[in-house]
Amino acid sequence: MGSWANLGRWLQGIDYRIIVPVLARLPLLLGEKLAALRGLFAWAINFDWRYVASESWAARARTYQSMKIIDPEAGFVRSNWRTLRRFQHNSREEWQACLFNRSVMEKIRLNSVIYGLEELNYYRAAGRGVILISCHLDSFCMGMVLLGMQGLPVHVINTSAIENPVIHVNVREFYQAKYRAMEQHMHGKMAYHQTEMNHFRRALKRAEVVTLMGDVPGSRSTIHVPFLGRSFRLPLGAWHLARKTNSVLGAYVCIRDGTGRYKVICMSPGEIVPDDPEQSLLPVYDFLEMWIRKMPERWVSADLLSGFPQLPANEREQDRSGT
Repeated sequence: MGSWANLGRWLQGIDYRIIVPVLARLPLLLGEKLAALRGLFAWAINFDWRYVASESWAARARTYQSMKIIDPEAGFVRSNWRTLRRFQHNSREEWQACLFNRSVMEKIRLNSVIYGLEELNYYRAAGRGVILISCHLDSFCMGMVLLGMQGLPVHVINTSAIENPVIHVNVREFYQAKYRAMEQHMHGKMAYHQTEMNHFRRALKRAEVVTLMGDVPGSRSTIHVPFLGRSFRLPLGAWHLARKTNSVLGAYVCIRDGTGRYKVICMSPGEIVPDDPEQSLLPVYDFLEMWIRKMPERWVSADLLSGFPQLPANEREQDRSGT
């Protein structure tokens, strides 16, 4: 392991065990400002725990490339500014993780709003499970928690990749503490899709809510669709789950609307097309793409986009985003 990787792992040990939890114990405004400063520092030294784990320092370059893909007309300065802001928004999302076990969450709940809550409750009252797809945009975990604080039992399809031993132990412990704190508010469970899919099927049959992140390409999908100017391998897990449990399918995003204020915007859930996953999922991805294009710097997984395959030449001018 090189000296830069050793430095990165040393920083992680301090950062996730001490710095981020301490910031979350400060008054909200001060903690949020210092989280942004932490993000500025991470951008300056090109620091991201996922890349440290793989001994790579490509986070900043890949994020910049993705910003240029999303907005090819943006110049060097604007694309770099968005790249910097992505690091700051990522830092803020990690700071939020340490708020979930604090009493301040009740104040945040009262100051936040959920659009589309009535429809979610309508389907639940009708005995239907609800699957909500989101992406790693802005305050996505805060959205799950706020839905749970409105009385919805919310379960999250997670991945066991976070348990990989190449990830610093303090990072793994940080995320496990985050998940357990979220569960207290969601009245549900964050479980791994690799081992506990039956848990989600049972929850949906009880007319509860299951959420998952949809901006990571499907590993075995044979369906490719245009997404943000690239070819995207459409994940089909949500469609299969909805079909097996007679659940409806929708989406949501959670956007910071000021210090301690958030808005959760839910796309109206609807019936899937039983024999057409693409037709069922495209409205969801249109919704997610619309929000990412509005605020690409808040998409904390933006660095992934530069690794997606190029669109075939005959599809580039017909990208369903309209750009």
